[in-house]
Amino acid sequence: MTTQLADNPMLVRAEEQGRKALAYLKTLPLDFWRNGLLFLAALWICHSLAALFWLVFPVPDVPQPANLAAPVAAQSATGAPKGAQVDVAALQAIHVFGEAGEIPPESIPEEQAAANTDDIGEVNQTTKLPLQLHGVIASEEQQHARAIIEGGNEQKLYRVGEEIKKHKGVKLVKVEEQRAILDNKGTLESLWLYSEEDFKKSSSSRNRHKVSRGSSKDPSSTLKAPVKNIKANQIPKTISDVVRFSVHREDGQMVGYKVRPGRDRELFEQVGLQAGDIVTNVNGREMNDPKQLREVYQELKTATEANLGVRRGSEEMQITIRVDNTGG
Repeated sequence: MTTQLADNPMLVRAEEQGRKALAYLKTLPLDFWRNGLLFLAALWICHSLAALFWLVFPVPDVPQPANLAAPVAAQSATGAPKGAQVDVAALQAIHVFGEAGEIPPESIPEEQAAANTDDIGEVNQTTKLPLQLHGVIASEEQQHARAIIEGGNEQKLYRVGEEIKKHKGVKLVKVEEQRAILDNKGTLESLWLYSEEDFKKSSSSRNRHKVSRGSSKDPSSTLKAPVKNIKANQIPKTISDVVRFSVHREDGQMVGYKVRPGRDRELFEQVGLQAGDIVTNVNGREMNDPKQLREVYQELKTATEANLGVRRGSEEMQITIRVDNTGG
């Protein structure tokens, strides 16, 4: 039996490993064993001190609230627990997210400010403020409407509800196709895109004029329109004396000018224009750009000749206006 165990290769291998381990341990220095024993002793001392501390200072027993300690099953069996009823009114009075105060005007959204424009009635008073309306972006939804207003040689794009710069208490309340409506400290006033002063022209000398018209079928044809019994101060000097222009939009987009008679209605009709005609181009320049509209309008205020592309319903035509004020 002993011989069989001695011949077992596993036991032989284990014995060899044991001898090697013992030989390795013998090579370790004495300081290694000393430090190891000191570490174990320190660990045991720390454990003992911790146990002694909790014996001297035990953990206090915190009593559990009765309503939390009550088993849920008991509540379901006996119904709702008896106790003080919840004061719903007191809970509703608590401002969990803070107390709401007055909303400052600048924080009111454009949609809310624009909604107030529906209550604006007819405005007949024209403002006397030193302001000039250079352009409008009209829209059925007033929160998208804008007005270009100049005051004090400074232009700015205003939205509905915004206060006019350097005019405290004056706000833009509505934008229409030909005017902007201002709230001047409680009084509603109109600021027109083109004021009457822009078209007032006077002359004390005798002038003569010629006008010509061409249709879309024959652009080169002309029509001379003699004028009778015209007073000296009524003789037109520029095109703006014959025709008045206002910006026209379709589907919110600028497409040109809508015309109406100027001071000389008779000459306006003799030229071949009709009130409500849409001028889509002037001297070949398309009138679908705000910058072009403004530039052309300034030119027409002093121009004596212009070729107008006119749309009347589904018909398009070319009308040339020529005013000769050389006198004679």
